[in-house]
Amino acid sequence: MKANRKLELTMWLGVLGAPIVWACQHVFGFGVTQAGCSIGSKTWNVPIDTWTAIATSLAGLLAIVGLVASVLAYRAVRDADIDTGPPDGRIYFMSICGIVISPLFLAIILMSGIATLVLSNCHQG
Repeated sequence: MKANRKLELTMWLGVLGAPIVWACQHVFGFGVTQAGCSIGSKTWNVPIDTWTAIATSLAGLLAIVGLVASVLAYRAVRDADIDTGPPDGRIYFMSICGIVISPLFLAIILMSGIATLVLSNCHQG
């Protein structure tokens, strides 16, 4: 089966989706924490837990979308293997990479968000 452009985009979404979403969640979370805990912005009353819950939920959902995209790409070329020529062999290999890393990044996203929600905010030690 010769891969088409849509299948290749699905593969890239599966491989890069969860890591990019985690990076965005991490940077956003850092910004929210700085805005909520900084001495200069204490009067803003930034709801850190609310924004963290929203960011974690959205990031988790998008990481699952990346995992589903990897599975769909894998299923489309499941008759291929790593030794198959491009583009099917590449899609096969990269979709397996996406299937492996997406759950790992989903776990990182959830652990980061849950830890922020459970632990006390603005603690300086």
